[in-house]
Amino acid sequence: MATKEKEKDLIKYKKEYNFSSPILYENDARVFNSYGVWSTPQTFFINREGKIVGRALKEMDWTKKTMKDLVESLLKEKK
Repeated sequence: MATKEKEKDLIKYKKEYNFSSPILYENDARVFNSYGVWSTPQTFFINREGKIVGRALKEMDWTKKTMKDLVESLLKEKK
């Protein structure tokens, strides 16, 4: 999620860091407020049913083995 930043800066960020996950961009912070986001960066893990199953409240190194293992375990959850 991103707010207040310029959209072109977000596109540059995604390209620079080869970031493939979607980033929500909004001007009015409605989604931020509905999810209780009060600082950035934050990452949400949403399961196949659309339910939030995890949340990271700070910048994370997603290339670490522990983070990759976490994501893989969430992806293996049964439908």
